[in-house]
Amino acid sequence: MSDINTEILNGISRRSWLKMAGIGAGAAGIGLLSGCSQATADTETAAAAAPDPDALAIMSSNENPFGPSPMAMEAMRAEVGNIYRYSGPLLQEFGEMIAEREGISPEQVLITNGSTPLLAAYSQWATMNDKTVLTSAVTYEGVPRVAEAYGTNVIYTPLDADLGYDMAAIEAQVAPGMAVYLCNPNNPTGRTIDPVVLDAFVDSVSAQGIPVFIDEAYLDMSEDYPAGVMTKYAQMGRPVIVARTFSKIYAMAGQRIGYALMPANMAMEWRGYGHLSSVNHLGLVAAKASLLDTAYFEDMRAKTKAGRDRLIAMAADLGRPIAPNPQGSFIYMDTGMSNAEFARQMLERGVRVVGNRWTDLPQWTRICVGLDHEIDKCHAAAADILTAI
Repeated sequence: MSDINTEILNGISRRSWLKMAGIGAGAAGIGLLSGCSQATADTETAAAAAPDPDALAIMSSNENPFGPSPMAMEAMRAEVGNIYRYSGPLLQEFGEMIAEREGISPEQVLITNGSTPLLAAYSQWATMNDKTVLTSAVTYEGVPRVAEAYGTNVIYTPLDADLGYDMAAIEAQVAPGMAVYLCNPNNPTGRTIDPVVLDAFVDSVSAQGIPVFIDEAYLDMSEDYPAGVMTKYAQMGRPVIVARTFSKIYAMAGQRIGYALMPANMAMEWRGYGHLSSVNHLGLVAAKASLLDTAYFEDMRAKTKAGRDRLIAMAADLGRPIAPNPQGSFIYMDTGMSNAEFARQMLERGVRVVGNRWTDLPQWTRICVGLDHEIDKCHAAAADILTAI
């Protein structure tokens, strides 16, 4: 390290670093790679976990603020000395683990650094196969945005009156030569598709040979999970892709791991694109440990719901409408003003929320679950801003 870099790092106090990082209770991983003892790390964690009223409350990124599984952190500590190795053997082992859990063959499992590369690969596949992408307005942009960047035509159907997917409108647009993208629960609205309606849609459309990509990034946070899981169509070999991520409920946004269940021939084709290789070594170790930590999974479901309920109550107290019955780690709220201006004023008050990201609804913003003191800070800031409307 250069002397200049050393001086810069020495000049940044630990408290300043934590402020910049916005670290709260999720700081449980501190010391992971620092070489300090576990006892030291635990002491550091306890100090870091104390709420800092001046720290930025990051409620824009749909991260899990409660931190990763203790089993995942311990697995990464044990493995860190081996990161000079490529992750091939670990990748194969984890793929076999997923295949066994999901009841499909390993050849039908594609593992990537988070689910974002899977969304991009679907867009690339649609472009290379002269498909038109069919999706909804006000949904996660990973597939349609990349498809449009490739020059692929994208059809957006409007949301229904309750800000949910209008599945009848989507089905009415289905035709040969299309590739469907659904996000369930939808990001940013948090609305889920009725499992019976979704099942009938996927069955009908995939039986016609039309591919359906179902992004289940937040489905394991929903109250009626595992209702709505569409794994069975991947098991049947239908042209259905089911994508999952460890960035959300498993709190691994910084150790990117995602996977898709899909037809084996499509998985083989996507691997050939060349940009899905070199999967994160420590992420694979952490993901495997996370799946084994079933108590952690249930704890995260409960904590996410509690945080979501607090956000729902916050919106009610503010007198602001939301997309009803959200089931992800966020709410979608009508601010009654420009969402970009609302985000700007919230940031002035130390809270980051989404600004003008979904232009179809220019007054609506997405606010994600934070720690209790972050939600309190968000509530106070929003009340201060909205009372002036």
